[in-house]
Amino acid sequence: MCGRFTLTNPDPAKLRARFDLDPFVELDERPRFNIAPTDPVLAIRTGAGGRREAGRLRWGLVPGGWARDGTRALINARVETLDRQPAFRESFLDRRCLIPADGFYEWREDESGKQAVWISRTDGEPFAFAGIWAALPDSGNGSVHSCAIVTCEPNQVVRPIHDRMPVILAPQTEAPWISGEGDPEALLELLRPAVDDVLSAREVSDAVNDVREDGPHLLAPPLKLF
Repeated sequence: MCGRFTLTNPDPAKLRARFDLDPFVELDERPRFNIAPTDPVLAIRTGAGGRREAGRLRWGLVPGGWARDGTRALINARVETLDRQPAFRESFLDRRCLIPADGFYEWREDESGKQAVWISRTDGEPFAFAGIWAALPDSGNGSVHSCAIVTCEPNQVVRPIHDRMPVILAPQTEAPWISGEGDPEALLELLRPAVDDVLSAREVSDAVNDVREDGPHLLAPPLKLF
């Protein structure tokens, strides 16, 4: 699964260039080192005229038309059932998005307990998770837009740490993923584990375990007691 991630250098010019956004698209993101479920997250969708739009979605999908009370928000969607699960199928077919990030956390079990690990591109560049979104009417006249991150089998970097990983789209697959139309089988073919040599993993501070913590100190090496 993917339960925490980072966007530590959300430079507007860099994000606009990386994700092919209109130069006038407003981006006002702060560095974030511990993005957690229910947080608002930056997302990119296809808008009118095929233009890419950037906005914020709440992380934790509540499918449109479902009652919110008592409905558990879904932070991840498994690629294996994406086209069949009632909670995900409509969003998969009609409401797909990119979720920019530059790393994500997993926890590795060892003899002393769980150790936080940060996984990022080897070159430090931002990337996009494959996401799906939904709109649920709120108590007023608006709607709450929420999202989930698609997950898949792990690659060789993540496998020793966890049995799932988020789908990190290859740059050339980002446009077909968020295009307004798409053959379901062709879309599923885009959702593969990242190439092994693209990612690296390193142990980080256990401070990340606390969702209230945020800042560069979370990426510091863990304190080892001997």
